[in-house]
Amino acid sequence: MGTTLTRVASLLVVCSVSVTMAGPASAVVTDPQRAHRAMGYVGAQQQTNGSFPGFSAIGSTADAVLDMAATGYGDEATAIAYLRRQVRRGHVSTVGLTAKVVMAAVAAGHDPSTFAGTNLLGHLTDAERASGRFGDATVFDQALAILAIKASGQTPDAMAATWLADAQCPDGGWQFDRPHRVSENGHCRDVNDAGDFFRSDTNTTAYAVMALEGLGAPARDPFTFFAAFRDPTYGGWGYTWGFRRTDANSTALVIQAFTADGRPLPKGAMGALRRLQYRCGAVAYSFTDAGRRTGKDVGASIGAVLGFLRDPLPVTPVALGTPWATTCRP
Repeated sequence: MGTTLTRVASLLVVCSVSVTMAGPASAVVTDPQRAHRAMGYVGAQQQTNGSFPGFSAIGSTADAVLDMAATGYGDEATAIAYLRRQVRRGHVSTVGLTAKVVMAAVAAGHDPSTFAGTNLLGHLTDAERASGRFGDATVFDQALAILAIKASGQTPDAMAATWLADAQCPDGGWQFDRPHRVSENGHCRDVNDAGDFFRSDTNTTAYAVMALEGLGAPARDPFTFFAAFRDPTYGGWGYTWGFRRTDANSTALVIQAFTADGRPLPKGAMGALRRLQYRCGAVAYSFTDAGRRTGKDVGASIGAVLGFLRDPLPVTPVALGTPWATTCRP
């Protein structure tokens, strides 16, 4: 859920593991079971302060709360308490983080207009300008803000949806930072600007598809972008052009986008995500050059849960239940 951007330039260490799982080896594991097993690993990584490790502890914790709400697994109350403290300390100030915390609060059954004594939902709606943009939000954050408003049971302003739809790149995708400009190519890359590192990517596009669902169609079919970008080797999706190798976060988000639009998944899409899961439940970030899985990854495991469930944003909470006991170690 958004962590892929920070990883594309990093080399991941391959970890060899030996894991065991109860039950006959030939037993068929359903995708909901895979989601719960992933949560078994995720839950074991929760810190004593209630947070989850990640590039952004606030964002990762908010994402984990969505997983808890969707699976009925986990110490949701401790995670919410952590998010409350971050709000009180003024650490939830950007549009993107505010939107994530709003979605987490709603999923956990809390009112985002009074969360930690703060009207987070009001912060989002107040940030919207006459142009439809939420303050200085990136395209990525704009999609998150619309999803947060939808999660809160409100209808996003039509101008906000129009701004996001108009930000689409000619290839059908969306780029992370800003709307497409005439100086950019079909993938939203300005070849004359050495500082333009962003081009259309699967994560922003998936969030935009989910955000715009029911609010009006964009000018171009985003699923043509997903089809063109799909990893031909492993069958899933990577992050952006030049980084097309299947990774769990991107693949899960694209699966959610297909589900949100009511489209059948391409053959092999779920298989690509399943192949990244270890038998004990943890999910690897991606594949190595040799075709093996990279090591167990908390962020990838958090991101994969809603993909296994084929549950688009905003999530529909279920009753909290008994956690699945993981055999994975940190």
